[in-house]
Amino acid sequence: MSENLQMTTDLFGKTLSRLTEMVERGVAHIKIGRGLGKMINEDPAIAHVAPAFWGMSMTAHLDAAQLIAFKLFDTRKGTMTVEYLLNRAEELKSSFGNATAGQVEEIIKIAHTQVASLHDPLKKIRAKRNRVLAHVDRSIVSSPEKLAKQVELTFSDLNIVFGFGGQILNEVSLAFRGASQVFELLGADDYEMAVSLIADAKCAQIRSYEAEFGRWDHLRPKKCPKQEGTPSDPEPDPDF
Repeated sequence: MSENLQMTTDLFGKTLSRLTEMVERGVAHIKIGRGLGKMINEDPAIAHVAPAFWGMSMTAHLDAAQLIAFKLFDTRKGTMTVEYLLNRAEELKSSFGNATAGQVEEIIKIAHTQVASLHDPLKKIRAKRNRVLAHVDRSIVSSPEKLAKQVELTFSDLNIVFGFGGQILNEVSLAFRGASQVFELLGADDYEMAVSLIADAKCAQIRSYEAEFGRWDHLRPKKCPKQEGTPSDPEPDPDF
């Protein structure tokens, strides 16, 4: 292999790794954003601990996921995208270590079909990015409800984009490196431990209050149910 070809091949590998990392992080942002939303909605007492923090955290994760989905299939010339990788794969198809040139061509052909099938969700993602996330469309003030409908994006849309993006990168990786990609960020579910610790701390606070002042009649974490026999509980009627 010539020195120039080696450099080109190395750059292709780095591009593949970078795009793989983007998909991994996008999937993690969705997992954390949705997971936080589910846990907070199911336990209002935890939501009440830090409503601004929870709300902004969920929004930040989901906005980040949408921007990554946009970047993976950005149409701006000169950007590093999934389609950019496919174009480079076409140029290097005879240099893949685990597939023939013909097999690489077939992978690229299928991948382009998959990208074309993403037209609808990508249209929504681009509208959301261009009108809300990266820029502020004037209609956000004049017609906010109309704009919200026009840029409405679902988790299904994001999952489809990351799903196909990941599948394409995995097929390219298998042909190029002989290795399958795993799009799961290690520790992406550690938010569950954080929420659990907050619930424990809130519960300890409630127990301390009840020991001194009587039963806590406000929101309580699910893992901290009311206990009978607190000082404010009425004495049972012996004649009842």
